[in-house]
Amino acid sequence: MLRTPLLSLVFFLAFVLSGHGQDIHFSQFYHTPTLLNPALTGIASADVRISGIYRSQWHSANAPFETYFFSAENRFYKVTHPSWWFSGGFNAYYDKSGTGSLSNTNISLSGSFTRMLDPENFLTFGVAAGVGQRGIEYGPLTFDNQWNGDVFDPARPTNENFDETNYLYPDFSAGINWRGQKQGTRSKIDVGAGFYHFNRPNQTFYKNDESRLPMRLSLYFNPNVQVAEAFDLIGFGTAQLQGKYLEGLAGFAARYYLTTKKSREVALQLGLEYRFNSFGDAVIPVAELHYHYMILGVSWDVNVSGFSVATNKKGGPEIAFKYFIHRVYPMKAFACPLI
Repeated sequence: MLRTPLLSLVFFLAFVLSGHGQDIHFSQFYHTPTLLNPALTGIASADVRISGIYRSQWHSANAPFETYFFSAENRFYKVTHPSWWFSGGFNAYYDKSGTGSLSNTNISLSGSFTRMLDPENFLTFGVAAGVGQRGIEYGPLTFDNQWNGDVFDPARPTNENFDETNYLYPDFSAGINWRGQKQGTRSKIDVGAGFYHFNRPNQTFYKNDESRLPMRLSLYFNPNVQVAEAFDLIGFGTAQLQGKYLEGLAGFAARYYLTTKKSREVALQLGLEYRFNSFGDAVIPVAELHYHYMILGVSWDVNVSGFSVATNKKGGPEIAFKYFIHRVYPMKAFACPLI
């Protein structure tokens, strides 16, 4: 199991470093699985996973962004078919930014099929379909035509002709995920690729214009290695490629278990991440509390790019929450093959 993750990491880093997203993003991307890949729907040890995350950034630069994400997934697992199952999920996110309150709302349903190749290897295919909405408020915006030659005059006409203040668009995605795990331990890994907006929906507020949203390729590599009875090392890396844009994020964390009693686990996790693109972006310290069936994560972006002059290095906070629900199966049933 360990050789495959090492080879995957080499290819993953090579691809990221050679690549050149317009979509929303999170520092704790591993807590938004269905935003990373629809094939991650239902890939958890629990039967139901509820995830939520809130991100705020750039308030000190007078250009604030606020982003919300929520998902709920259910695994339709039957003990009579322990080697395969279907999963379904509901996903929603909302993003608002700038003086014109440019907003992006997306609601979708995702589904996946998981096949157990053997007790340590699982292959999952996933798809998602939904609808998105973009909106803008033109009232607070200013335009060059309102400059009278001496001063700005908000009473002057903008001479701008806007057809729409919001529009709807269909949105489709698909993906594939490989889960490897070591029985009798907490060691596991997820490697996969998601393909978002492969229908390339039109994104314009003008009826007769065309501006296609580029497809987003989402790559990731997330290993968890148990090195002692109460100690794990976690790695995470992702590359989001959309058109000419690249966002890469990589990091590591250490998790210490105060108790490893089954279903009563309590652990503390500390980590550090780095977001990079063509010029580098932010260093991100992360802390997590794992308490029984809940996870609470908090991170803070520290800008290190040239934009840090405007942000005073304050990228912004992010808060993530997860809750897991486990069903009770018959005592002799082979249930919950994922760790």
